[in-house]
Amino acid sequence: MINELYHSAKLALAQGRALEAEELLRQFLALQPEHGTAHHLLGKLLADRKDLDKALEHQIKSCKLHSQLGWNWFAAAELLRDAGRLQSALNCFHMATQALPQEKWIVDLAGDVKSQLLLGGESLQKGLGDVGYQYWIANHEPALPAQSSTPLRYRWWLLKPGSPLTLINEDAAHSHNQPDNLTPYPVDGWLLLIGAGTGLRLGAVRALEEWLDLFGPRDLPELIYADEDQLDASGQRCRPWFKPGWSSESFWSTPWLEHFSVWQVPWLCSKGLPLPPDDPIGRWRWILAALALQPAGGHLARLLTHTRIQLPDAKLDQRRAVELLRHLQDQDEPIVSVQPCLDHGFRLSWAVPPTPDCTAIIPTRDRADLLELCLNSLESTANLRRIVVVDNNSRQPETAALLLGWRQRLGDRLIVLRDQRPFNWSRMNNAAAMLTRSELLLFINNDVAATAPGWFDAMAAQCLRSAIGCVGALLVYPDGTLQHAGMVLGMYGSAGHAYRHLSPEHSVHRGRSRYLTNWGAVTGACMMVRRELFELVAGFDEKLPVEFNDVDFCLRLAEQGFRHLVVPEAVLLHRESQSRNATDSTTAAAALELMKERWPLRLTNSGPWWPEACSLKWPDGRPLEFDDYR
Repeated sequence: MINELYHSAKLALAQGRALEAEELLRQFLALQPEHGTAHHLLGKLLADRKDLDKALEHQIKSCKLHSQLGWNWFAAAELLRDAGRLQSALNCFHMATQALPQEKWIVDLAGDVKSQLLLGGESLQKGLGDVGYQYWIANHEPALPAQSSTPLRYRWWLLKPGSPLTLINEDAAHSHNQPDNLTPYPVDGWLLLIGAGTGLRLGAVRALEEWLDLFGPRDLPELIYADEDQLDASGQRCRPWFKPGWSSESFWSTPWLEHFSVWQVPWLCSKGLPLPPDDPIGRWRWILAALALQPAGGHLARLLTHTRIQLPDAKLDQRRAVELLRHLQDQDEPIVSVQPCLDHGFRLSWAVPPTPDCTAIIPTRDRADLLELCLNSLESTANLRRIVVVDNNSRQPETAALLLGWRQRLGDRLIVLRDQRPFNWSRMNNAAAMLTRSELLLFINNDVAATAPGWFDAMAAQCLRSAIGCVGALLVYPDGTLQHAGMVLGMYGSAGHAYRHLSPEHSVHRGRSRYLTNWGAVTGACMMVRRELFELVAGFDEKLPVEFNDVDFCLRLAEQGFRHLVVPEAVLLHRESQSRNATDSTTAAAALELMKERWPLRLTNSGPWWPEACSLKWPDGRPLEFDDYR
């Protein structure tokens, strides 16, 4: 009788009859209170219906009664972690790993809890927070060079708002002594241009000199910038900005030279540039004028300055936006507006024709539910000339009925291309592109759907710019977190998605994914490109049937001098890999080998798009020194 109760409870649980299973387990435990596995199962059911305190009681009792089960320790660990009892959770995770040594992924969860313990409850996988940053400063930040009696090798000229041009040594720069020398205009050395409220860190100038030693005399940069952070009202360091290498659109949308920049004086003299004026708009105008002369830039990936947090100045930001718009129009960019945003960033808009000539291409295999969402969203939010659906071996009648209905609905605007061969994303997209002569091609997977209008025009406007190669979108998971905000070459030893699983409102790298941003590649799940460029590099490589075909395509266009970017106004929902099981791929290993052979340098170099100071093992933007933290 007792055993029958237990087996009936397990059967009800397996069949999804949770309330019946719970009642049967209670009856069984009333008769057999020392049964550890039954307590574990009841605890799971209670956790599912959010009775967390009772669930934890049963899991702890199960652990005491049946310490080798393992899953009871794991369940208890999760409950303790979610309750904020991190040390107890860590102890339970360790017990789970000992009982379940084959479940290697539990070690990762234990590592995350250990990191949270060190970082005051913060998880690095949700982005570097204030406590994590203070911990990094105290325990991991690379030290700047110590003060030395050895003279500086270069002449360093300091120019701050409201102060005369000063020839400094490092001690004078930080002790606020009278300047060593004054001059109306330097003729050699380096000009340190410092913004209002910004101060150099002790050792910053010597760090610059050490870094310049890495260059040959003829290879010295003409412009240098560095990473920075801010000081809050109490003077505590916060909000680090680990910057990427130079990339035009990233700079235009989130300028990073106004607080601190270093200019080679002989270069300034050769270009006839005067000293920058004191007022902020005059300085901004001077920086833009200097950039128009295309200095050779360099990025020192060290935090060299602190800037006090200042209240936003809407009028000043609007004037900065006007100057940037004028500058870009002088560069023959067909830009129509620049609007200030948070953090002194800008929202930039380019012109788009009223009826862009674009064809969307959608590979699909069954999953009529996903395809219908995709087609509905395209019809309601995108101004498309036609849609090509590449049907790869669909067998379900729902798919045939859906395509027939859309063919009747769209007429000649819908083309259905049948491909009965084994799945090859590259081949299917290449074949579909040959069926149309549209100026723009939009490659979009069947598990991607738009949620609001505006995305298509924003992507098309960028795609029509002569310097731009591939244009990508922000793709979000159904839970609202980021799936794709750009691809980082070199991440995981190949390529990875920047800021994956972070909230779209994250503050990492000054919330970079909310701004127009350059990347080494964008995902083919939603990619727009001009036909002329698609034909220039002969489309996607069919030797890459599933993985890395988008990355390879972007790299071949980059070789031709084109930049890729992600448009923040284009936000689409991505139910990733729901039409195929990505974890069972039989093509991934061969694809990676081909890519490593073809792009040995690109797949080991994340620059200039990803900050040099940040990890390539994690997509959350953490500093390198947190590589081994879970």
